[in-house]
Amino acid sequence: MSNTVKINRARRNLLKIAGTAAAAIVGATGPARAWHWPPGSCFLRGTQVRTPAGYRAIETLAAGDKVAARFAGFAPIRAVDAFTLERVGGKWVGPSRPVRIKRNALGENTPAQDLCLTAAHAVAIDGALVPVVDLVNGTSIVFEVANGHDSLEFFHIELARHDVLEVQGARCESLRRAGIEPCLPLLSFNGHKSEIKSRLRSALSVVVDRRQPLDIIRDTIEERGLALARAA
Repeated sequence: MSNTVKINRARRNLLKIAGTAAAAIVGATGPARAWHWPPGSCFLRGTQVRTPAGYRAIETLAAGDKVAARFAGFAPIRAVDAFTLERVGGKWVGPSRPVRIKRNALGENTPAQDLCLTAAHAVAIDGALVPVVDLVNGTSIVFEVANGHDSLEFFHIELARHDVLEVQGARCESLRRAGIEPCLPLLSFNGHKSEIKSRLRSALSVVVDRRQPLDIIRDTIEERGLALARAA
């Protein structure tokens, strides 16, 4: 890896540290956040899910239909449930806040088209599950604005066991209820302090690279997002 890439990574992460610290201060002194339920693994209406007959919109699926799952093969759906996310004070907030993964953000044709998930929803990358909110970078993975909408309809798919679904060319977890062991290791930042430490490790990697797996995943996706933006 070139020194230019490392230096740019250091600069970017130092700026992110400042932004994360400022957000932590605002969060500590601002109003309590309004959380929506369920905070689970939900897809926006229209999301295409792979089935034995090809991709189908999630809202057309029902219990008993089969979907492609990483560990169970084509597995029957236990339940498909929906909920409506409403704006709060003109904003989308909480673990169900929508996040858009743009086309190619995770790799070539991964996803094959823009994909909108709830913030707490984990995607499968490099043998681990990562909540998509921990990968937001402002270029290829962004908080969904959804201008012109005061509500959005989301759906989740529950299987007999937690698994990874094929969705628009990307791999995303099925519904994982509280207390259920995830099908892959779960990597996540535990608050602003954890994220600041991660950013610091990435910034210092220009000198000595002590990044942890989630740091590397986040940095790789950020750098890919910047490259895609330059090529656009």
